[in-house]
Amino acid sequence: MDPITKYLNSIAYKFPKGYPDMNNNQDVLLLESLLSGVLGKSIILENQELISLIKSNIKGYGDLETSGRDTIKLTFSDIPNRGGKSDSMRGEVYDEIKTLVDQEESLSDYRKEAEGSSLGRAIVKFNGKDYRLVVKGASNDSTSDTDVKEALVSLFYVVSIDSPFNKENYESRVNQLIEISEKGIPGESSTSSNKVVTYLSSTVDDNKAGNIAFINQPLSSALAIKDVYPGQKLIRTGLFDSIRSKAQSLTGLPADKWCPGDLYVQLGDVSLTGDDNIELINDLFNDEWGGDSKPLTAVSLKQADAQGGKAKALLNKYSAAKSDYNLTKDEINLDNQGYIDGIKILRDNISKLVGGNPNIEYNIESGDLKDETRFLRGKYAALKSIEFLFRQFNTDEVDEAIVSLVGFALSLTGVNPTFFKVTGQKSGALGKVDKFERGQNIILFNVDGDYEPIQIEDTLPFGGLKINFKIEKGGQPYAVSINARNNGNTQGTLEVQKIKKI
Repeated sequence: MDPITKYLNSIAYKFPKGYPDMNNNQDVLLLESLLSGVLGKSIILENQELISLIKSNIKGYGDLETSGRDTIKLTFSDIPNRGGKSDSMRGEVYDEIKTLVDQEESLSDYRKEAEGSSLGRAIVKFNGKDYRLVVKGASNDSTSDTDVKEALVSLFYVVSIDSPFNKENYESRVNQLIEISEKGIPGESSTSSNKVVTYLSSTVDDNKAGNIAFINQPLSSALAIKDVYPGQKLIRTGLFDSIRSKAQSLTGLPADKWCPGDLYVQLGDVSLTGDDNIELINDLFNDEWGGDSKPLTAVSLKQADAQGGKAKALLNKYSAAKSDYNLTKDEINLDNQGYIDGIKILRDNISKLVGGNPNIEYNIESGDLKDETRFLRGKYAALKSIEFLFRQFNTDEVDEAIVSLVGFALSLTGVNPTFFKVTGQKSGALGKVDKFERGQNIILFNVDGDYEPIQIEDTLPFGGLKINFKIEKGGQPYAVSINARNNGNTQGTLEVQKIKKI
């Protein structure tokens, strides 16, 4: 055994994963400290601080893997590796990097150069040194969809694996899971089971850190469920679909906005005969984690870096046609000046709609917008969807409209049953569980009637809008960020990017 391998083996126990993960800032700092002690001088892995800054500020594009020292490749798991959508999403990341540079004292001098990828690459100065940043997409045939992520939870619930995946056990475990999945995963449709087999088969020989971090998350969620509900039945088809269909017909809401439970733990028999009231449906679900007085427990499954939820479908409630808030064919074909003129009109309209509301501040950054069609189309689409929503309310109620976006995204609509969000951990540790109470609503956070204004940020670098504010949910304050942006074509999107307990 060579000296380096021998030394790394001797310190492996100090790291949570049994080896230093170079994408984990704490692991990097510990390794630097250990090496400095051996060599007698400091080993500065200087770009880790920059990478940590990017990871903590640029979210909503999936997991981020990095490589390189002075030229750093930023690979996002939810961005396609090619095509128009890839170009659009990577362009948004570059915009967010530019915004980050404008906000952080340690960053400066953002530039673009036409090398590194089809969209070029960014150069930033961090603590006085230049770094080149190349944004890449990772999605390909081996990338899993939501169905696979959720079906893997069902799979892990019925197998005996109870410890995290790592480089050493990855291949043997995945082969074992393929064999089980081929026979059908309990509670899953044959389609979902086959998708799991396809995904696992495509990654069985690839024990890279990203695949390990991914598969540890459904394992983590399954272990959290099994911890309080051992030996029960998880369902994502059959009765699961019947209940959602019934609730949708009773509430008029999309099924996942009535209840975002991606699976139900079934503890007893359920009959839907005569259930013509949504409260009777809601009464089928337990109100406490681990409770068994009711026949079902609703579980919403989340990845570690998942967004808070989509709110776009709320606009359907106020619209006769989706073109009311999406781009029309004429708008999609506007030239750059047409978008610029339209943006000015929409900004003026929004300013008038919120001007008399003391709980909202609409901040438009002065200066010329980037003369780029994709960017201008995204900005125009974001403004159109927000302007449409605000027009449905009186000026003194527009703040309530913004808060309702969050409630809708979180499925806290006043008619929801109790559900539990289980967030999988990349380490494979027990998933984190959050409770969302039955019929719960959220309100704008205030202290004795004193409200902190909602901030609508309309900046020059970002091809959309950012809305930042605080809410009160279950008696606790949370910081919330919403992004309004375009998907690169006719549709816009409204997404909760962050909801964090204060």
